[in-house]
Amino acid sequence: MATDDLPPEPHQGRLSPEELAQRKDELMREGRARIADAQSGRVGREVSQSRIRMRTLLLPAFGIVLFLHFGSRAGAPLGVHAAFTPGGGESFAGPRTFGSPSDGTANSSDRSPIQLSPGDVVGTKSGTASVLELGKGRLILESGARAVVSSLMPPRARLLGGTAQAEGRLRVVTAHGIFDIHSGLATLSLSAAKGLVVDQLEGSGTLTGPGGEQQVSAGDRAVSR
Repeated sequence: MATDDLPPEPHQGRLSPEELAQRKDELMREGRARIADAQSGRVGREVSQSRIRMRTLLLPAFGIVLFLHFGSRAGAPLGVHAAFTPGGGESFAGPRTFGSPSDGTANSSDRSPIQLSPGDVVGTKSGTASVLELGKGRLILESGARAVVSSLMPPRARLLGGTAQAEGRLRVVTAHGIFDIHSGLATLSLSAAKGLVVDQLEGSGTLTGPGGEQQVSAGDRAVSR
């Protein structure tokens, strides 16, 4: 066979047309794969951002729901509450009245504890004492005494007038001074003529008024005008 009849050998370092076509297909497939990966990553980032935006929208809404549900508790933690238990005579808690008034009006005979909110006014008009429970303390309202729930946290009541006994741990605010009972039992008498008179029967407390701060222990009497 003559040498001139043999097909030319491919030069080293060059690809044949078939190899070029194959390489072109590989490059195109590789390019499409990279484009697909980039699009997948973009979608993933968009999904992640959507989730972040969703959480950003849902968290305030969840907070609003909690506020609406527990708003009447004035931010009080679990276990802190205010309740009023009517005495044996005539008393009231907000618009509700209990007992038998002299005008013959029919009042509620149910004397189970009534849940209260800040701003509710309670009192005993006649008969045996009513009880205002507030946090870890309570205010026993004798006949003629009136009080309002100032706040649940910290537990605070405002004595508007009359005589009451403070028990446990409670802050009682009056027009003549502030009494913090730390423990035990104390009698508080409030009047325009004498101001606030505190008789500490058991435990201890602090009376703060225009004259400064007075520490009281069992058997002590303190006055603030």
